[in-house]
Amino acid sequence: MKLIVTVKAYPTVTQSEGETVCVAGVRTDTQAPEWVRLWPVGFRELPDAERFAKWQEVEIDAAPSAADARPESHRPNLQTLRLGAKVHTRRDWALRRGVLGPLLGRHTLCELMGLQGTAAAPSMGLVRVRPGAVATIHSAPDWEPAKHLQAEIAAAPHLLRDQALAVLRPPQFQIRYRWQCLYADCQGHTHNSCDWEVGAATIKFNQKYPANQVQAHLLAKFGDQIVGEDKETYFFMGNQHRYPETFMVLGAFYPKEKAN
Repeated sequence: MKLIVTVKAYPTVTQSEGETVCVAGVRTDTQAPEWVRLWPVGFRELPDAERFAKWQEVEIDAAPSAADARPESHRPNLQTLRLGAKVHTRRDWALRRGVLGPLLGRHTLCELMGLQGTAAAPSMGLVRVRPGAVATIHSAPDWEPAKHLQAEIAAAPHLLRDQALAVLRPPQFQIRYRWQCLYADCQGHTHNSCDWEVGAATIKFNQKYPANQVQAHLLAKFGDQIVGEDKETYFFMGNQHRYPETFMVLGAFYPKEKAN
């Protein structure tokens, strides 16, 4: 399959799969754009030349997941991974809009939640955010000792990698959005962002700024830059396999609001 990657969630660790990342995007090899979810992706196990970026074209063999009945979910064969061009943001994100096509704002979050339990219910969507969304920052909870141990095991050298990886740690902070979708009777939503960019930016800002300035810079990047008054904001939403009515913010699409 061919797709444009739009989402990379913060890595997690499990006993069965080790350290993995959930990747999602838009298929470009189908008659109309379709959502696709790829899991598990051992992203940090990939050679540097194969570590794809968001909004990069990817070609990969993938089969429908035997363990996940959601129609978008596929298990990738990373040995077949091939990278293509990146889709830039020039001309008011016109090329990215073209990739998303009719998926852009097709459903409200209230509608997505209401569809769960029906045949072939979508488990992903790109949802328009009503102006007035608020972003706040909070300390993230620590992991249980067993999960820290799994992360250490996953980072250790093994037969296919003779160098240790930096041990994965839980994110230091969470970005939380309080927002409404465009559903007429929406009572509001509250979600933490699962975007890997939050964790990556935290590491970068800890190296660049004094400790007492890190939270302010994170809030500027993931608050004003994404849900500011001048933005036409959409959230990439995906639900949980075991709890399909529970959706998560996986990332954002946030071109500038067009002048009337």
